[in-house]
Amino acid sequence: MKSHSVKKQLIPTYLGIYNALYSDIINGVYKANELLPGEIALSEKYGVSRNTLRQALAILSEDGMIIKSQGKGTLVSPHPEKTAENRIVNPMLTFCNFTITGSTIHYNYGTPTDIAKNKMNLSSDDLVLACNCTYHSSDKITGYSFTQIPSSCFKALDLNIEDQNSIKECIQNNLFRHTKSMKMSLKLINANEIEIEFLDIPLGSTIILIEALHEDKQGNIIARNKFYFIPEYYHLNFYLKN
Repeated sequence: MKSHSVKKQLIPTYLGIYNALYSDIINGVYKANELLPGEIALSEKYGVSRNTLRQALAILSEDGMIIKSQGKGTLVSPHPEKTAENRIVNPMLTFCNFTITGSTIHYNYGTPTDIAKNKMNLSSDDLVLACNCTYHSSDKITGYSFTQIPSSCFKALDLNIEDQNSIKECIQNNLFRHTKSMKMSLKLINANEIEIEFLDIPLGSTIILIEALHEDKQGNIIARNKFYFIPEYYHLNFYLKN
């Protein structure tokens, strides 16, 4: 029988400052939507090196407690984490670290692209609504979605193609209320020319892409979505259950 050794590891030095900062954020020492003090002030206050402080801040950022924005400082996240539990939600609205205050849509109708035909089981004779929806929080663009809905699903989704407000309501909310399941894939990508136009970010910036196929209760595909997130503005949480 092989013997197994267990090595005791020292507690990382950044853990103490992480715990202290976490506690101070939870207890309101640093309030939501406010900038944290600078690195020099924080390292002096908590008695640690700037390198140790940066390690703690990196973990706090991963945990969604703070938002690090290059050139703008570090902001305390404005609300607790949200998790999609047993329901289908619009991730552009639900998981944003900020309150979405507005959106802009651009849409057209046409025949499906080859990839849409393949993924949504459509033919060249089908008509598809294609819509880009950009999400804003005050003066910040946080992300955008590209949605394709076949005309055969318009009635079931209560979509009035002659009413822009009906289209926006369907894209942002109604589609998710009618979705019983979603097949999703997630990846990190570098923003191309099309994506930087909608997101107002530099070419090649790292963004999160989630592609989703919406299914109704019969398992029919009723829409295809591509969600593009600027990472510093979102904290994605999902609750999975067998």
